[in-house]
Amino acid sequence: MEAGGGNDSQDNGAPVAVSKAPAENDPSQDIHGEIQALKKKLEDETRLRKYTEQVLDSRQHELEVAESKLEELRAQLSEAHDQVTQAKGRSKSKEKQLSEAKDQIFRLQPQRKDVNEADAIEAYRTLCANVHRWVENRMKGILDELDAGRLRARPAPPQAVRFVSMMRETAKRGLALDQSDVYHVVAIIMNYLCLVFFSKSFYCPLDEYEGDATLTFIDELEASMSRLPRDPAHCREWRSETLAAMTSQKSFKTRRVRFIVLVTEDLATLLSAIAPKVPTAELQSSIRRSIVEPAADLAHDLHVASSIYSLKWPARGAWSRLEVYECLDLANGGEALNLSGTAPSSSVRRNVAYLFDVSPGLFVERVVSGKKSPLKAICRPSVLVFSGGGGVQQSPTVMNWLWESAVSLPSPGREGPQRSATPAPLRKSTGSNQPSRRR
Repeated sequence: MEAGGGNDSQDNGAPVAVSKAPAENDPSQDIHGEIQALKKKLEDETRLRKYTEQVLDSRQHELEVAESKLEELRAQLSEAHDQVTQAKGRSKSKEKQLSEAKDQIFRLQPQRKDVNEADAIEAYRTLCANVHRWVENRMKGILDELDAGRLRARPAPPQAVRFVSMMRETAKRGLALDQSDVYHVVAIIMNYLCLVFFSKSFYCPLDEYEGDATLTFIDELEASMSRLPRDPAHCREWRSETLAAMTSQKSFKTRRVRFIVLVTEDLATLLSAIAPKVPTAELQSSIRRSIVEPAADLAHDLHVASSIYSLKWPARGAWSRLEVYECLDLANGGEALNLSGTAPSSSVRRNVAYLFDVSPGLFVERVVSGKKSPLKAICRPSVLVFSGGGGVQQSPTVMNWLWESAVSLPSPGREGPQRSATPAPLRKSTGSNQPSRRR
């Protein structure tokens, strides 16, 4: 017992190590774990921040570079704008200089008044009336001699050959038509004027060179311009202004006077066959005043006009299209016979016979809005017809007398007089039932 009691006291007097069971949740470990997690998170955040700062720095650098380029481009744009402004200023200055130069050029020539269609029609009708009146007045002498049977002395064959060579083919069928001499001579004069003035691209020589090299150059240059992508109005305006400038020069005016004198002398020589007793000076003066100068003035106005004017004779087969021509009725002293709107087979034209062409018509091609309009007749060609029915009376005529004079001289180069002095039969407007001839 005592031993057991001694042990108990010994046990109570000395400390005894007693082991404890581990705690299930140690706070220090939790804190340490949280600290480690926070450190890791902080490191991640730090790395992310550094990366973000690097990205921002890179973007900032790129932005600065872009802003620098933008400023440079703005400077270039401003410089270009200044250059454009300066160029516009220079362009306006050049345009002003060009305008002043153009005005100066065209101030050197008179202001060109472009002929309009009404003026052209009036001038052409006046010319035709002048020719007809001149022929009536100047043929009185030779017609009186023909009627009295005193027409004996024939003109020299070469003169007669040249005169009848100016006849159109249709007129050669009507040499012996009674009262037709005046119309034959009118047709010859109009044919002569067409050949000398109106059938050319410009009626009068522009230089002293053979072949009129200046006019050839202008024609070729206008043709070359028309082949470029350029509207016809500009080409025609250029031609008109060029011709107007050239014809305002003193040298051209002098050349024009000489040309008119030459034409007058030549036409007077031609027409002396039907006015043999008229003094040469008087004949030339009347021809120049009544025919040549009006024709030259009209040709000048037409050739420098913006629109394109031309004279055209009736086409072949005019007998079948009398409705489009001005018909002069030989049966009624040359009065106009209105056949507009009629057909060849109509009753109105049944007894109307076509004889021959008297004068060409005046045509125009307008140049409007950069385009050429279709060819239009503003003054119709005139033809001689006979509405008396039956046949046209045949009688001795001056034209037949001249034809016989021409036939007496062989002329291989002149086909008309070589044929026969007997005119071919006439043709009715219906194309059938040729009229018989009465003496």
